[in-house]
Amino acid sequence: PPQPREVASLGEARAAVDEHLGASKFASKERCDLAAVEAHTGTSYAQALTVPDDVYAALKALNGAAALVLLPPNSTGLVVGSDSVVLMYDQHGGLKGLPPNERASLLTQAAGQPRAVRGDCFVGRLAYGAPAAGQLRLGGEAAPQLLTERGWLEAAQAAAKAAAKA
Repeated sequence: PPQPREVASLGEARAAVDEHLGASKFASKERCDLAAVEAHTGTSYAQALTVPDDVYAALKALNGAAALVLLPPNSTGLVVGSDSVVLMYDQHGGLKGLPPNERASLLTQAAGQPRAVRGDCFVGRLAYGAPAAGQLRLGGEAAPQLLTERGWLEAAQAAAKAAAKA
């Protein structure tokens, strides 16, 4: 299983995810989100096949991990302790034509923050170090704890509702 490791910032964690996501072998021009392509390039295409190969190659090479905080830090009485739960995914998945990730999309919906996630993603725990240090680090492995308890998901739903009202 993955081991916890120290990171200096969320940016450093996102860079590590970016490195993994990179140019995916699962990207497909036929699955491109044409509205996203138009928003990014400023050019409208009637069909994915009409997107020029050089434009698609540039879209496919984009890197950018998005971090979605499913559960804010310092929730109490949960299996993740005071760690936050974060989903990291490729923010350019639609441009690259990555396949839909139904499990991740369902997870975001269950956490009260629906997203159409495409391609690979990572669910992890982020923990803050000692208050004096103020360091951010990756928490322990998330999957076993998150699969066996739903309390964190209920807390995430409540936090999403509270954020929507604010």
